Amino acid sequence: SSVMVWGRSKENVRQFIVDMEEEGWNVRAVDDAQELLDQCDLIVTATSSRAPLLKLNNTTRASEKASRGPLHINAIGSDSTGKMELDPDLIAAADLLVADSRVQTKERGEYEEALARGLVSLDDVVELGELASRTELHRKSDGRDDCRFTIFDSSGVAVQDCVIAAMVNEALLSKE
Repeated sequence: SSVMVWGRSKENVRQFIVDMEEEGWNVRAVDDAQELLDQCDLIVTATSSRAPLLKLNNTTRASEKASRGPLHINAIGSDSTGKMELDPDLIAAADLLVADSRVQTKERGEYEEALARGLVSLDDVVELGELASRTELHRKSDGRDDCRFTIFDSSGVAVQDCVIAAMVNEALLSKE
């Protein structure tokens, strides 16, 4: 499989491609972030943008629920008030919204503007811990098609970060 990358800085994109290819990844750059919505099953956004980089429009796969196939976005860059990587209309089109913290996503997360505009409700957002226990919301791993469009907004919860870091450390130590 391959990785597609878009970035606001061509120099940073070139360096990312070099670094990832050294790790054995097949990486190619795209000229427009919108291409990611049309061609990728998994998108990770990690910017400090204050304007949407990915938008819902009539040509994006995210707007065509019947034919798009699975799509998931991990939005990890919006960690303060006013930051935004995803257009509120794109967020409203999702089948499942997950956040590390409902309170934080309302105050400074990716869903902040969509919530303020009434496009989604805080009740539409599932917290990460809740998702872990609600197996009916998990993607199906038994081969059945699951073409949902899902978004995870990580605005940063310190205790979760510490647990994840400890788990990664433990996994790395067990490989030695």
